[in-house]
Formats: sequence, C-alpha cells, structure tokens
Amino acid sequence: MLSLAVILFFVGVTFLLPLFNVLLLSISDPNGGVSLHHFRALATSVSLRPVLINTAVTALQVTFFCVLIGYPAAMFFARLEGWKANLTGVAILFPFLTSSLVRTFVFIVLLGRNGVLNSVLVSLGVPGAPFTLLFNHIGVVIGMTYVLLPYMLLALIGTMRKIDHTLLDAARSLGAGPVRIFLTIYVPLSLPGVAAGAIITTILGFGYFVTPALMGGPGQRMIAQSVEQRILIMYDLPGAASISVLMLVVVLSTYAVAARYLGLSRLMRPQG
Repeated sequence: MLSLAVILFFVGVTFLLPLFNVLLLSISDPNGGVSLHHFRALATSVSLRPVLINTAVTALQVTFFCVLIGYPAAMFFARLEGWKANLTGVAILFPFLTSSLVRTFVFIVLLGRNGVLNSVLVSLGVPGAPFTLLFNHIGVVIGMTYVLLPYMLLALIGTMRKIDHTLLDAARSLGAGPVRIFLTIYVPLSLPGVAAGAIITTILGFGYFVTPALMGGPGQRMIAQSVEQRILIMYDLPGAASISVLMLVVVLSTYAVAARYLGLSRLMRPQG
C-alpha cells in the first residue's frame, strides 16, 4: 500500500496537478472568474484554423511515411534471432539516447542546399538538383519521419514477432502463393501493430515542436509553435492554456477512437 501511495502521490504532483492548473488557467478571466472566452476566441480564430489543418495533415503524412518505411523494415527485423535481434533492438532505441534537438541539427546539415544529400544528387547528375529540402513542408515531414520512425518500428516488430508462422506454412502447403499469403494472412495479423504505431506517431506528430520549429518555414507553423508564440511573444498564458487543452482533447479523442474501433487497448493489454 505504501508503494501505491508513493506512486499516486508522484503522479498527482508531477502530472495531475500541473494539468489541473492548465485547465483552470484556460477558463479564467482577468477578473479571477470563470469564462469560456478563450475557447470562443479559438473557435472563431481565422489564424488558428490553417495551423490546425497544417498540423493534422503533417502528422498524418508523417504517419503514412513511417508505415511505408517501417513495415518492410519491421518484417526483416522481426525474423532476426539471437544477437542479431538484440543488436537491432539497441540500434532502434539508440536515437532515444540523443537529444531530438541534436538529431534535427544533423538533418539540417544533411538536407541543406550544399549538404551531403544534395551533393550526392548533384554528383549523380539528378535533374533539378540541388533541391530545396529545408525550411519548407518537405523538410518538416522528412525530419519528423526520421524522429518518429523508431516508435513505428517498435510497435510493428512486437506484433510481427507474435505472428504464428505455422499458419503461413499451412497456407503454403495448401497451395497459396507468397502474395496471397502476405495479403490474406500476414497483413491482417500485423494490423494491430500498424494501428498502434499509427496512433502513437500521429499523436506525437500532432504535438511535436522541435523539428517543425527548426526545419519549417514561416508558412509551416504547427500548433505547438502557436503555444510558444502565445507564451513568449504575446504573454497570453490563458490563450496558450486553451490551445493546450484543445490539443489534449484531440489526442484523447484519437486514442479513444483507436481503443474503440482498432483494438488498441487489447493490443496493450498484457498477454496471458
């Protein structure tokens, strides 16, 4: 009981209490009363609407590319065993040991007009090179895909390793070809991992700050940057709190839909 009390106290002080303060700040007015003025202002804000749309579109695009890149990579990694599997796990987790700020600066060097990637493309004679890959939407998507890809890989590999390969062997013995086995057996069994990875990357992408701030242009502002602007430039703390509450509602709604219709809660439940 003591350990449970310590955990609850820690969660309450470090998470619930700050969250309650943000909620309270979002509905406060200058006179110390309660008001929904800040939320009404958000609902009628012309400048916030394109920011929300850009944030949602960017998060979904990043999720799509994480699935596109992560799925075949996870299929390969899931088949590894022994020290190769351990080494793969370390390699996937290794980026988490480095600050996202440092990783973003590395990509700025790689994607710059005179960076490594454009230098290689120019030397290969690719038409149109060097390309503008920084301070625009393309740069933000590339940078965020790189940062969030490990989350997708972890979700996919964990699910793919649980797939019963005797089902694949049985289908093969009954005359099914590789494509049919993949589409009718492997893909459906791996969908929980795809769903979990997609929800995680979408939620993280919706509130991501560092990469869009450093690699995006003036027209690529995302919702987290709007919170920063309200705090540091406008010093509108209630307005920043109301945007934060809006982000929280979007994230919780996304998770609730995933748990209800995609079986995300069953995926995260310990296997007996």
